[in-house]
Amino acid sequence: MSESIFDRITAFLGTKSAVQKVADDPVLTAELLLLLHVALADGKTEKAEYAAIMRIASTDFGISPDEFGEVAEYLKDFGYETTSSQAALAFADVPFERKVQLLRHLLTIANADNELDPKEANLIRKTAEMLGVTPEELHKPH
Repeated sequence: MSESIFDRITAFLGTKSAVQKVADDPVLTAELLLLLHVALADGKTEKAEYAAIMRIASTDFGISPDEFGEVAEYLKDFGYETTSSQAALAFADVPFERKVQLLRHLLTIANADNELDPKEANLIRKTAEMLGVTPEELHKPH
């Protein structure tokens, strides 16, 4: 049986935009803010770091590169006064493996330009401490 026009309209209207998905998920919002914070921690905006964020957003969160600009604008407005520590607090009740995944994402972004800046390393270290993840746990194979 073919799909009716009403089914297609309902499916279309029921589809959330990437910004709506991010806005409805405080943990995702916090993670994306942290990814942007680590990319900006060294005071430089590297294309490689931005590309790494885009890859993570696309592969892990289903946010296409076409939609990421709108998401970044939302995060800029929403996260203007949100510190990295405040964003990390959103991870307090998530499963441990999700915390490890966040830290691995942060490391991916920080190392994307082949240079781990001390400010990036400090942000990652503080986030790991807040989340109760040790370096040994972070480096275990996944």
